[in-house]
Parts: sequence; C-alpha cells; structure tokens
Amino acid sequence: MRDEIVSRTSRALVAASFLLSAAGCAGGSASAPSTQQQAPLGTTEQASTVLPATRVAPAVVVEPAGYVAKTKDEPLSASGGKLTLPGLSSLKGSIGYPSNNADSGAKADLSASLTNSFNAPTPAGANIVYFLQAVLKSGQVFITFNSGTETAKISGSLLDPSDTYTLYVYVPSYSNQPVDTISAGSPNKKHVLEFTSPFSGATLPTNTAAILELGEN
Repeated sequence: MRDEIVSRTSRALVAASFLLSAAGCAGGSASAPSTQQQAPLGTTEQASTVLPATRVAPAVVVEPAGYVAKTKDEPLSASGGKLTLPGLSSLKGSIGYPSNNADSGAKADLSASLTNSFNAPTPAGANIVYFLQAVLKSGQVFITFNSGTETAKISGSLLDPSDTYTLYVYVPSYSNQPVDTISAGSPNKKHVLEFTSPFSGATLPTNTAAILELGEN
C-alpha cells in the first residue's frame, strides 16, 4: 500500500512538473489575467463608451422659482370640460377644452404667476400680465384635442378694457418660439376677457410644461 501511494504521488509530481515546463516553453507569451476592476457603469472611465456624446435634455417640468405661484390640479376628461385656473391677485378664470384622447385618471397640473417665475421665453415687446404653466398628466404620449367652440375666460381689475391682449403658448423644452398665438381682443367693461380656447385643435405632449402667457399689447 505504501508503495502504491508513493507511486501515485510521484506520478502527480511528474505531471505537475510537465505542465510547468510546458508553460515555460511558451516563452511567456500568455499574459497574466488583469486584476484591474471594471469601472461601474456610469462612472467617468466608462461614460464615453456607454453614454451618448451629446445628451438631449429631457422634457421636464419647470418648477416655479423666486415667487410663490398658485398651484392646483384639475381633472382632464376625454369628453371635454373646463379647467378652473389658479386665482392670482384680482385675476381668475377658466379654460374650456374639447374632447380628446386622454385616458382615465388624466389631469392637468396648473401653476399661475404674475411674474415669469417659470423662466419661460417671452415675446419681444409684449407686457405679460399672467403666466400659466400647464402640465398634462396622462398615459398617452400626446393629448390631441378635437376642434371645438370652447373658450377661455379671464377676469379681473388688472385687465384694462382700453387695451388689447394676445395669448402666447410656449413649450420651452421643444422651442423658444410660440407654438400658438391667439388674439384675445379686449375685456368688456366688467374686465372680463373671453377668447378661443388654446386647447381647441391642439396637440400637446404630456408630462411636459406648456406655458400660456397673456400679453398686453
């Protein structure tokens, strides 16, 4: 038994010696495995190969800054309806909207300000008296409104019947130019301004800030 164990040990040593000798005969051409750890995804070392060279800014909601803007949520019905605007100072009102492709549970997040607290682009030469940020929340990528006769109505002593007004609609994450411009006319003697709804026939992206600006001409 002892001779058999010695014989097995000798054969194992000979085999090991042969393998080491064969590795040495290869001239050291086989490189040792690298011990350097791979950088985690998203770190500086790998970012250039994992992330695109130019990142497009996502369509995000612009949060009001530097001013306490009034904010409210309004349900958005596929059958159409009316959004009640957040009241500011002496201004209040609503915007009607026609039927659309919004899904169940859709809503509109509305924030209003008398100053440009949304850092939105503004038309040159216009005196903007009311800013409204509208963010449509829905499972749809876009909300498409049918054409209709709905109107927007804004009232308040800040609106001068001797002046004319224009509504400018911006989607800042898409363009710095208005996507729509609506002539709102002049308020009546009770300071009520009524004009065509900006939602009529419009297609707007969801989860993206649209800024409605009422300008005094």
